[in-house]
Amino acid sequence: MSLANPYFDIDKIERAPYELARLLQGLPPKHEAARLTKDQRQMLHAAADHAANYNTAVLGGIDAIGQLLFAAATNDKGPVEQHVVADIGALLSALSVQSQFLGEFIAAADSTLARQGSAS
Repeated sequence: MSLANPYFDIDKIERAPYELARLLQGLPPKHEAARLTKDQRQMLHAAADHAANYNTAVLGGIDAIGQLLFAAATNDKGPVEQHVVADIGALLSALSVQSQFLGEFIAAADSTLARQGSAS
């Protein structure tokens, strides 16, 4: 990540999903095949950085939920209610699908940037 990249604001790391979506709207729909301008390469680089940050946050959250569920399951006060476990399962499934997309996006963005030169 370049500190000179105007599209990546370090103060917005916690807003990675929003920033990623906003950047994707500004890129050509098929950026893998398009010849990108310097500005578009910077946008793509920032989008890949936001995707990576989002993916890290999601995976860290999933791990924390897993630890919490393990602690709840071994609690002597009784089992967790079924709907709570089902809701967490649905959340984790949705996050997993989003993370799969992010992984594919990061790989495609890195490949495009490698082919076309750096973001700067």
